[in-house]
Amino acid sequence: MDWTNTGYSYLVEANVVSQTNVDNTLGSLSGVVLDGLTVTENYNSDSRVQAKISTVVADTKSDGYIDNARIRIILSIPERSWHRELITGYVSNIQETTQNGYTKREYTVEGTIWGLLEHKMNTSVVIGKGAKMINVWTTLMRTQTRMQYSATNAQDKTFGNNAVYEPGTELSKILFEVSSGYNRMVVDGHGIVLLVKYTTPSSQKPSRVIDYHDVDGLALYPLSYSSSKWEAPGRAIVTANVSTTDSNGKTTQQIIAGYYDAPSSHYTSIVNRGYLRARSDSYSGVSEKPTQTELNDIAKKNWQNNVDKGIAWTCSSVYADYHAGDVCTLITPGDYSSNNFVGHKVLLQSVQTNLQSFTQDLTMKEV
Repeated sequence: MDWTNTGYSYLVEANVVSQTNVDNTLGSLSGVVLDGLTVTENYNSDSRVQAKISTVVADTKSDGYIDNARIRIILSIPERSWHRELITGYVSNIQETTQNGYTKREYTVEGTIWGLLEHKMNTSVVIGKGAKMINVWTTLMRTQTRMQYSATNAQDKTFGNNAVYEPGTELSKILFEVSSGYNRMVVDGHGIVLLVKYTTPSSQKPSRVIDYHDVDGLALYPLSYSSSKWEAPGRAIVTANVSTTDSNGKTTQQIIAGYYDAPSSHYTSIVNRGYLRARSDSYSGVSEKPTQTELNDIAKKNWQNNVDKGIAWTCSSVYADYHAGDVCTLITPGDYSSNNFVGHKVLLQSVQTNLQSFTQDLTMKEV
């Protein structure tokens, strides 16, 4: 769709949806106001998406919300026969104010994955060596939740070691960890939890161009730049507390550590900086007894995930259906002044859609 052609109107609807069946619409919210109506997607947030929506009705009437139901926000452009479900989520908070004969209700709506963050297991979860990841993930979703889900586009793996999660562990922690490194958990606008194959943003092909030199472009000034390259570590360390039992049944605890140092030619190395900046993490994988090699590999991945130059760009845009996780090419005015038309490859880390102004606030990380 050509978003530069702004000669259209848009409609916003809010439906009331069953808490256990996202295909079951129970009704609609009345008195929805656009002031303050936002949908915020965050690539790095565990819950992925959150919305704020308000209604104002006469204090003798209901706005149509049903306790425990979900709320779905839908954006439509009738002239283009286009519509998008922006979020279908659980209500985590309602603030209500009655004044001058009217009642205003302010809803906080959380994406479906938020419900997994709240869920704690009442029994141990044991994953045996040789278990298949997709089977473990789908079994937990089926037996522990009332959510709709799909792992059709996921990549499977086989567990090489046993893993045990104690009672009280968040269900989200288990689901995130068993799929880590191979897949990513996301949620679509309809409210379905999806397990999809993970591809690093740096290896993805940009799908959009955000061009600040294009007079017909959608990006709005100001364009802000920041960098935190000095925070990138030159060494990554991972420690694990491992139990060993000898032939006499005596159990001892041993701390083992893996690490990775930046190559001497890298800007984060002690050779180039003159000092060493390190990060240290505790092992949080599924192996009961991780090996030194495993810890070294994890340390290397942690280093690789933190060695970008921390370059971030922020701007606003006319609504153009941007979403967190999109990989785009950003072309700044400086790129043209230096005759450099390659631009910057960026990941949209955060996208806040403001439905009153019909704009989107973008936070972009260079990858």
